[in-house]
Amino acid sequence: MFFDQRKHGRKDVVNIIEYVIEELDVHEVFEGIIANISDSGFCFLTTTPLDNGTKIAIRNQMHFNSQSAAVRWNTKKHNLYYKVGLEFL
Repeated sequence: MFFDQRKHGRKDVVNIIEYVIEELDVHEVFEGIIANISDSGFCFLTTTPLDNGTKIAIRNQMHFNSQSAAVRWNTKKHNLYYKVGLEFL
């Protein structure tokens, strides 16, 4: 049996997100597609590999609890894209 250990329930959404990787010297804007969101974070799909702990700044104005987030997990899918879980900072 599987138990969901999340603090907050997730809401399925489909929305484009623009973000920059805070650790990079050049602030290149990347895009992804949000799959779901909660009060504590969100999951999105991107073609950009992101390591656990990477901090991003969200560029487009969305109704998030924060405009910064950190990668908590990531999974490569079909050698085409990454599914990434982030926690708001």
